[in-house]
Amino acid sequence: MTDPEPAFRIVDDFLDEDAWTALWTHLQFDELHPVTRTSGAWKLDDGVPLGGQEIITPKRDAELVHDPDQPDRFPTGTPLDGVFEALLSAREAWEGVVGNAWERVTARIYIYPRGTALSWHSDDTERYAGAFAYYAHPHWNAHWGGELLIADGESPAMMGYRFETESYSEALLKSGTGRFIAPKPNRLVVLGSAPHAIAPVRESAGAAVRASISGFFLR
Repeated sequence: MTDPEPAFRIVDDFLDEDAWTALWTHLQFDELHPVTRTSGAWKLDDGVPLGGQEIITPKRDAELVHDPDQPDRFPTGTPLDGVFEALLSAREAWEGVVGNAWERVTARIYIYPRGTALSWHSDDTERYAGAFAYYAHPHWNAHWGGELLIADGESPAMMGYRFETESYSEALLKSGTGRFIAPKPNRLVVLGSAPHAIAPVRESAGAAVRASISGFFLR
């Protein structure tokens, strides 16, 4: 009997100091927009996180050429490339959690100020082989919230309803247990198909933000 694949994997000190600093500086100036709450997992009481442009890699083993006319394609010529490069080269970070059945990787900046969160959900496993989040903020306090919450037990079907959540809640409460991962600076988390959420960033965070580069391994 083989051990089941882990629900997640954590890699601390993921980027070197120069790449991390350059990325944090980039986040000060990159164009960000409110994340829509009319699609996806965000609910009306999740506040208004901010998101950047989604970036996608070419297919695996394809030639990597920077094209300034395609800012949504990796390589971008920006410090965001450092996250892609480190992730794609760190096979030990995702192998066994995500598996090998993916062709491309996407990534997007997500900024969670105080009062924002992401409700419980499961990712679409037909589209995504797995997901990841890299925490780019330079400092975090354990009392500020923003933890990644991962449920135990079997993953209920992806919840697609915007307002009706009772059936999904009942499935999660069958076990009613799970784990949390603090958004520790310079930490990478690779996630399989387990249901997950982001706890609200507390008012005590003040002007600090939960700054992540998050994305998916596309089948």
